[in-house]
Amino acid sequence: MRIRKISLIIGVMALVVSSCASLYDHYTYTETIATKIQTLSVMDQSNEAYNLHKAEVIALQNQLQKMLAYEEGKAKNDITVQMWRILNNDKKLIGSYLTLWEEKGSLNTVFINEAKPQIEEAFDILIDYEEKKDKKTEGAISGFMNQLKK
Repeated sequence: MRIRKISLIIGVMALVVSSCASLYDHYTYTETIATKIQTLSVMDQSNEAYNLHKAEVIALQNQLQKMLAYEEGKAKNDITVQMWRILNNDKKLIGSYLTLWEEKGSLNTVFINEAKPQIEEAFDILIDYEEKKDKKTEGAISGFMNQLKK
């Protein structure tokens, strides 16, 4: 009886530890915050000539691609992968912003100030989801992605 009890306790503890580990990924959480900061910093410079900041833009694009590749390598991670794909898409959010900046040469402050909250919201939703991994935050990501499809 005692061996069964100990086995049951060990089994429950292993289940709790493994489920917690699969829910929260500290690397994803911290790198998403870092990518958000990097993105907003690059956007702050977009009122200047694109060519002056091409290296920063390339570094940001590489960071976005790195995060997508990392998230694609994790199991049971579809919603996060979908969000990183949107963030990497040339026709949505950051990608379209960077493309427009390159095409125009520079962007005006009014446009920058209108675009930043939308991109910041995408990161905030992703950060919140990574931190909590619950139905409410999953719904927020799904709702955000559905708005982009309209």
